[in-house]
Amino acid sequence: MYVGRSYRLLDFALWSRRSVIYMVVVSGLAIAAYRLPGTSGFSVPWSIVLVLGTTVSLVAGFKNSQVFTRANEALQAFSQITASSRLWSGFCRDFTDAATARQLVHRHLAWLTALRFALRRPMPWESLARAANVEFRRRRYHIQEDKTSLADELRGLLGEEAENVLKSPQPATALLDMQLTQVNGLLKSTSIPPQIYSELTKLIRDFHDQQARCDRIKNNPYPRQYAIISSMFMMIFCTLLPFGIVPVFAEMGKLGGVLGAIAIWLTIPFSALLGWVYMSLDLVGESSANPFEGGANDVPISQICRDIEIELRRGLGETNLPKPLPALNDIAT
Repeated sequence: MYVGRSYRLLDFALWSRRSVIYMVVVSGLAIAAYRLPGTSGFSVPWSIVLVLGTTVSLVAGFKNSQVFTRANEALQAFSQITASSRLWSGFCRDFTDAATARQLVHRHLAWLTALRFALRRPMPWESLARAANVEFRRRRYHIQEDKTSLADELRGLLGEEAENVLKSPQPATALLDMQLTQVNGLLKSTSIPPQIYSELTKLIRDFHDQQARCDRIKNNPYPRQYAIISSMFMMIFCTLLPFGIVPVFAEMGKLGGVLGAIAIWLTIPFSALLGWVYMSLDLVGESSANPFEGGANDVPISQICRDIEIELRRGLGETNLPKPLPALNDIAT
């Protein structure tokens, strides 16, 4: 997630420069088609371009609105996880002995670790592998899950218990099941009162709910039919745009003088500008549709989980705490 005041124009231009290159090439072809003898005067009626541009604007607006809803829901899920984690830690510290509290809290931190690693795994429809995103990520930031492994982090939190968790196809779910088993055992041994048992099981249910909520966002892409139609319409519009603009600037050439000599060549910069605006809107929407993949605009789950870990371990009285994850180049991960 970008946490600075604003993206620098240069950074955004470099990230989206491929759309400008495409528009320059297509604009050159439009000028050639208009001026070469075999196709002299060829153009696309401006009314067609205008209607198509209006349609593209509506589709792109709908797509970006839905993408924002997905990203906002993902952020809400981790906000709820943060609040429930604090309650879990408080109940464990106040109503169980120190060793049990430490075990329950560390296992909860292991669940957070398993959850974020699961959410960071690549999916076929995600856009992080696109050339623009790969280049931007290499130059500007990195994510914590690329630097460590789930096995190493779980072993640091769980010790020998980590091996059984790692054998599970769903480590996060296995950890919640282990939490419930231990809480049930605490009730049977009368180590905690029934009221606290009820609160702890409610929190475990909430962790299950939030995990399912995150899994739904991760495992189900923004509907491909809408995404593909939006991108197809965008490319068709941007391809036809210079062919609709070129006669407008060709007419300006009849004015004579210096402007008349260069008028038709103004098709290139103005087509590139308009096409860049439309294609950048589609690129931003596509790159924000999957809020857990590790992009520059995604939910910073690594930083959120690290902040929770520091807070909960400090509550246990531990002094050997991990360092916070600062934003790198104003990008929190």
